[in-house]
Amino acid sequence: MNVPSSQAVPVDKAKDAPRAGRIVGGRYQLLTIIGTGGMSTVYLALDKVLNKQWAAKEIRRVEDPQMRDLIVKSIVTEANMIKRFDHPAIPRIVDIVDEAGTLYVIMDYVEGHTLESILETMGPQPEDAVADWAIQLCDVLEYLHQLDPPIIYRDMKPSNVMLRPNGSVSVIDFGIARELHRDGGSGGPEDEDLLGTRGYAPPEQADPNCETDARSDVYSLGATMFSLLTGKNPADMPEGLPPVRQICPELSAGIELVIARATQPDPKDRYADCAEMAHAIMHRSDEDERRRVALGRTWKRFVGLAVVACIALAMGIVGTTGRIVMTNGDYDHWMEVGRQSSSTSEAVAAYERAAQIKPGETGAYKGLVGRFRDNGSFTTDEEAQLRLALLPNLAQVSSSKDYADLAFDIGKLYWYEFGVDPSEAASLDRSTQLEGRSARIRAAGEWMRAAASDPSYENHDIAQVYADIADFNSNIVPLINEGSDQGVYSPYFSNLQTLVSSMANSENDVMKLETANLVLDSLTTYPRKFRADGISEDDMHAVAGDARQLAEGVFPTTALLDAERASALSTADGVDQAIADSFVDARTVQQ
Repeated sequence: MNVPSSQAVPVDKAKDAPRAGRIVGGRYQLLTIIGTGGMSTVYLALDKVLNKQWAAKEIRRVEDPQMRDLIVKSIVTEANMIKRFDHPAIPRIVDIVDEAGTLYVIMDYVEGHTLESILETMGPQPEDAVADWAIQLCDVLEYLHQLDPPIIYRDMKPSNVMLRPNGSVSVIDFGIARELHRDGGSGGPEDEDLLGTRGYAPPEQADPNCETDARSDVYSLGATMFSLLTGKNPADMPEGLPPVRQICPELSAGIELVIARATQPDPKDRYADCAEMAHAIMHRSDEDERRRVALGRTWKRFVGLAVVACIALAMGIVGTTGRIVMTNGDYDHWMEVGRQSSSTSEAVAAYERAAQIKPGETGAYKGLVGRFRDNGSFTTDEEAQLRLALLPNLAQVSSSKDYADLAFDIGKLYWYEFGVDPSEAASLDRSTQLEGRSARIRAAGEWMRAAASDPSYENHDIAQVYADIADFNSNIVPLINEGSDQGVYSPYFSNLQTLVSSMANSENDVMKLETANLVLDSLTTYPRKFRADGISEDDMHAVAGDARQLAEGVFPTTALLDAERASALSTADGVDQAIADSFVDARTVQQ
């Protein structure tokens, strides 16, 4: 997690510079300071084993043994909790290092700035931007609330949200997040002392006789939106949050209503969950329309019998307009517009309209996926459009008999296309390419698991393979760090074999090359691990040969495919030697 400039305090370079360049934990080289706060300094660090960049948060040494014990417990609790998560907006903690009494927390490096820093430097933010961020945050919070057991975040505020350069957000600092147990209680070390942030925490979070639940996070998100839109700190409002349009009259009535309901003192009066809140944010313009209609009705009361003829004419016009609206509101009509339109933006708008008419049908969402796939790159903007259309209706869609197929299509879209810029991909260094693949696979994992959860789905088996590979890639670094990775490589190897085999008759060059690169990179990275889990040298050479054949069978038509093919063949040239080297000691013993 990158500590942005807004959280940073002046850095004493002379004091902190000596730490840069040090290697901690035997593998993490501290490169440069990227931020500092009251209790920590954050470095950009290079993992010398995986050749990957992380953020390393150095926790200031505390001499008081009780305080140190509390800090360690809090960090370990947070790390163990985050290991369960698999969401692209939640950075992972992958290691905790105790270096001569100084703690280093190794985590995903997130480039960007907190919303707090943006608020401080740029002032109140535009309504559309805040609405977009809030919908993304609803997605993250709803994900946490749907876990088993559910997780209540309890500390939503602008300083805990990172805005990345691509416009997506990440949620940081799970220090006071807690599991919601079946009895309604939330547990954790020293829980009574962790009450959240004044102004953003709901009333029940400060009351020892009350329990927190998903509606507590709804309140905090509403308070966060209030702050971002008005530039005011909710803690400075002792009488409660005023309507946002009292401070910023240019805001819409709809956004004012959303925040007012989200921040009700009584949880029963708030949105029931974050999915409902996201739907309300997306449809906030409906409230403005209702007000316009009400004003129109008021005006009509002043229109007397003298304009009966005009009203009659207007009724005729309304009748004609009504027939047009009925036609345009027809689901099949908008689906056909989406299918036939040569304009991607027009097609996307049509599918979004169809989804509003029949939110429980999968057809409109599959249409969106198809359009995004045809573009050759699934961008973060397109991801936001898909989530905006699907998230509020997910409960209805997931009960559809075709949901598994939709989830599988979305999973493949993430796996093979997400964040790939064809104009830049060929020039990216290998480390960046590997990080991009890891992000794609992690994002695809939740959808592949959803597809695999339906045993009657015709592609259930291959969806399970994708889901298992995603789980491996998400969990392997923490497992290696814990020394508990033994036994996970054999099923991973079997899944790679199945994935390569499934591509033999594929006509999709992107999928074939991505699979070839994934398999060859895995064989280069883990040959000794595969061997330790009982995979034979012949089996490794065989799957490497199959992966090479996949790459050789592609005849690139774009610079991106050409670069992917070249990368696969380059790796294939060295993989046989890497496999052979991993068995050198075994052959020596036999001789």
